[in-house]
Amino acid sequence: MILKDNFYTINELEFVENKIQASIKIDSNHSIFEGHFPNNPITPGVVEMEIVKEIVSEAIQKTLKMSKMSNCKFLAILNPLNSSKVNVKIDVLEQENNRIRISAQILDQQTVYLKIGAEYIIVE
Repeated sequence: MILKDNFYTINELEFVENKIQASIKIDSNHSIFEGHFPNNPITPGVVEMEIVKEIVSEAIQKTLKMSKMSNCKFLAILNPLNSSKVNVKIDVLEQENNRIRISAQILDQQTVYLKIGAEYIIVE
């Protein structure tokens, strides 16, 4: 995992009945924000997508690689100065053989930042 415990930390993680729920804290001082953008940090979309993949990977304890993205919508700017603590909610829609298909959101109490539907390959 390239971002966990570096860009963000997991405060809580629960995987029950095909639902993964995580509470994370983003490091607003991370060097990624020096270029994206100074004094107005914006979490890059690809980083938000990676967070979802890493949370799924952590929940199932397997290494994953994205194989398909059915949808991806960035609905709001995730600025860690305004929202450093967010939730990641994931529905595991299907898990068989070496594949897992999910629908996920990154959100806080007021705002949904990302909605994504994706399929990953387990690459042990």
